[in-house]
Amino acid sequence: MKIKLPKINLKIPKVTIYGIDVVKNFLYFILYLIITLLAIAFLIAPAIKTFKTAQKKYFEIKTEYLSVKNNYNNELNDLNKLKKENRAIILKFKRDFDINNFKLFASKYMKIENIKKDKTKIFKKDFIKTIYYINAFIKSPKNFYDFIDGLKKYKNIIKVYFPIDFEKEKNDIKITLKIEHYRLKNKNALKAEENAH
Repeated sequence: MKIKLPKINLKIPKVTIYGIDVVKNFLYFILYLIITLLAIAFLIAPAIKTFKTAQKKYFEIKTEYLSVKNNYNNELNDLNKLKKENRAIILKFKRDFDINNFKLFASKYMKIENIKKDKTKIFKKDFIKTIYYINAFIKSPKNFYDFIDGLKKYKNIIKVYFPIDFEKEKNDIKITLKIEHYRLKNKNALKAEENAH
């Protein structure tokens, strides 16, 4: 047995204003809103969610970057300040030892008979240490201690080894001492680093 469903005949009333079908346009507007909301739900919403996640990550990374950059700038400023304060010492480590210049400097305190270069070797990986033996004459022990004080202002880094041999010889005192000159192993690397800043 077949059941016949009654035909539903929906007739949309036609309302026109100035020749425009208001009901039909209203239905199209509703359809447009439904399609727009579906597009927002399925296309735009996930993109917004992805954008917000990426934006959050961006701001986290940016905050971390600014923190690291700030720390770097502070460290760089401290380093430059230290370099400026210790410029004289850094320059002393760059200079080679000149025996004639040293003799001229030491002539204020003693009369150097000879300077003998002994050996050169690496010191603490970044420095070169050269040993020299000096035979000289001084008028009094005070001259020697003045010489030690004067080395602080000398253009090279010099270390005097103790004990020192003092021998009385006529009106003078003959001394034999060992000094070490220190300089940077690679002066060019330091220049490149300074030029980079």
